[in-house]
Amino acid sequence: MAGGKGERLGPVGVEKSLLEFAGKPLVAHVVAALIKSQIERVVMVTSPHTPCTTHWARNSCVPLLVAPGQGYIHDYRWAMKRLGLNDPVLIISADLPMINHQLIDKIIEHYARVESPALGVYLPSKFFDEADVSPDLVLRAGAKLLVPSGINIVDASLPDQTQQETMLVIHDESLLYNINKKSDLKRLNRRVGESGLAKQG
Repeated sequence: MAGGKGERLGPVGVEKSLLEFAGKPLVAHVVAALIKSQIERVVMVTSPHTPCTTHWARNSCVPLLVAPGQGYIHDYRWAMKRLGLNDPVLIISADLPMINHQLIDKIIEHYARVESPALGVYLPSKFFDEADVSPDLVLRAGAKLLVPSGINIVDASLPDQTQQETMLVIHDESLLYNINKKSDLKRLNRRVGESGLAKQG
């Protein structure tokens, strides 16, 4: 999913998905990880809000749909219908540059073991606290405080229904770096510089 306005980012002169990390646009890291994973088909969904990202996808020969740009959920549901999908679909934000194919496969394999039609991937809020990272959204699930990762699997045969979700809670440093603000990218670059943290996707 690469069609958001990126309003939290502020003026940076480039669409969020095309911000560079380690010499490549954010979205290029996500696409590379998906291609190396067991995912059968990768389609980038942009919108009228992200014309430069649409241009990048076409130039990079990445299969593409330009959604109406009416919001994240509306656009992925629109895309599933447009593609005529009826199987499980992994939905991932374009702003997770540290994602790797091993983690994507782990999520897919977990989904295969659950009985609900949807899977949401979350991180514990305290994991962010330990890393001194401020999450944008914290949800309460019983006694737990969880942060959505930007990765979900849904059943495309039920595009307009609210699907019962299994919550997969994981500790994975790559998901701490969801780039929504300029400070997020600065923090990631600083983290990589300080620790030699290498992208594995």
